[in-house]
Amino acid sequence: MIVKLVMLGIWMVLVPLGIGYFALEAGKVKKAGTPGYSLCLGYILMWAVFQLIAVPVVLKAGKFRQVELVFEAVCLTFAIAGALLFLLRLKSGEWEQGVFRWEEVRRKVKSREGAAVLLLWAVFLGSLLFQAAQAYRLAYADGDDAYYIPISTAANLGGGMYAVDSYTGAPTTLDMRHGLAPFPIWVSFIAAKCGVNAAVAAHSLMPLVLIPVTYVLYLEIGKLLCRDVVSGKEGRAQAGRNVLLPVFMIFVSLLQIWGNYSIYPASTFLLTRTRQGKAALGNVILPFLLLLLYKMAEEVKEQGRAGMRNVLWLTAAMTAGCLCSTMAGFLCGLLVMMTAGLLFILYRKPHILWQCLSGCVPGIIYSLLYLYLK
Repeated sequence: MIVKLVMLGIWMVLVPLGIGYFALEAGKVKKAGTPGYSLCLGYILMWAVFQLIAVPVVLKAGKFRQVELVFEAVCLTFAIAGALLFLLRLKSGEWEQGVFRWEEVRRKVKSREGAAVLLLWAVFLGSLLFQAAQAYRLAYADGDDAYYIPISTAANLGGGMYAVDSYTGAPTTLDMRHGLAPFPIWVSFIAAKCGVNAAVAAHSLMPLVLIPVTYVLYLEIGKLLCRDVVSGKEGRAQAGRNVLLPVFMIFVSLLQIWGNYSIYPASTFLLTRTRQGKAALGNVILPFLLLLLYKMAEEVKEQGRAGMRNVLWLTAAMTAGCLCSTMAGFLCGLLVMMTAGLLFILYRKPHILWQCLSGCVPGIIYSLLYLYLK
C-alpha cells in the first residue's frame, strides 16, 4: 500500500507540480508563481496534453497502451525539466530566500496575532483532513459508476477504449458523447501507474489528492480576493489579510461539507463523485478559469491587453475542460466570452475580445467535432 501511495504522490502531485513549475519559470529570471499555482496550472496542462493524445487514439480505435506510453513520456519529460529548473533556481539563491521567509514566519507565529492565525489554519486543515478521510473511508453509491468505472477497468485490463458496452460487456461501437471526453481513460492511467484496480484508484486514491488540489485552487483565489480588502497602515492591513485568508478557506470548507443538498452542486461532486470528469470540470477547471480571468482582467486594466502566457493557459484550460465533459466547450466558452464582454464594456479595450476568443478555439473545435461525428 505504501508503494501505491508513493506512486500516487508522484503522478498526482510531483509530476503536475513539475510541469506547472516548468511552464511558469522557463525562460524567466524572476519567480512568476507560487507552488500552489504551479500545481494547479500543472494539472490543467497535464489534462490538456492527455486530451490531445487520447482523443485521436480513441477515434482510431487504438489501444490504451499507446496513450499510456506517449502521455507518460511527455509528462515525465516536462516534469523532470521542471525539477532541473527548480534545482538551478535553488543554486542561484532561491534557497536562502526561502529560509529567510521561513524564519520570518516563525517569528510572526510567536506573537499573539500569529498564534490566532495559526489556530485558524489548524481549523481549516482539520476540516480538510476530515473530508479526505471520509472520502477514503466511505463508499458512496452513484449510478454513473455503472458506466464510467467499467470503461476505466476495461481500458486498464483489456487495453480497449470504449470498445465494450459498460452494462453488458458486449462489443459496441464508439459512443461519441463520452469518447471525446475520455476522463475515465485518465483514471485508467492513474490506476496503471499505482498498480491498483481502476475502481480502487477512482473511489479511494484519487479523492486523497483531488480534494486538496481543489482547496489549493481556492487558496490562490482567496489570496487575490483578500489582497486589497483591508485598508489602513501597511502593518495593520497585512495583519488583516493574514487573518482573512484562513477565515475565507474555513468558509469555503464549510460550504463544501454542507453543500450536499442535492446531487447537482459542485460540493457533491467534489466529495462524493471526485473520480468523474464532471467533478473535475466543476471543481478544478471552472475555478481555474475564474482565477485566470481575474489575472487577465488585472493585465487589461494595467496594460490594455492580457499577457500572451495567460492566453495560452486559457487555451490549455479549455482543452482540459473538453477532457472532462463534451459540454465543457459550450459552458467554459460561455463563461470566458461573457467575462470578455464585461471587461470590454468596463475598460474599452478590444484586445481582450479576440484574446478570449482565441482561447476558446479548442472548445469550438471539439464542439464542432462532436456535432460532425454524431
